[in-house]
Amino acid sequence: MSTLLTVRMTDRETQSLESLCAATGKSRSEIVRDALRGYCLRETLRQSQVRLAPLARASGWLSEAEILQGNS
Repeated sequence: MSTLLTVRMTDRETQSLESLCAATGKSRSEIVRDALRGYCLRETLRQSQVRLAPLARASGWLSEAEILQGNS
């Protein structure tokens, strides 16, 4: 099943999308779907980090920055 979604874009956004289509050989739909998938993944990871970081710190886990700085 597929769903049709209408998106309002500025002229500049439309021109950028069309340029990207020409450069990649992908359709507008492909590019928008790829962008949405990427956004959803990043947002899911961000939300996981926000939820899990306090639990990790409370358990004594260090952040990547702390490990690289040599802090314990």
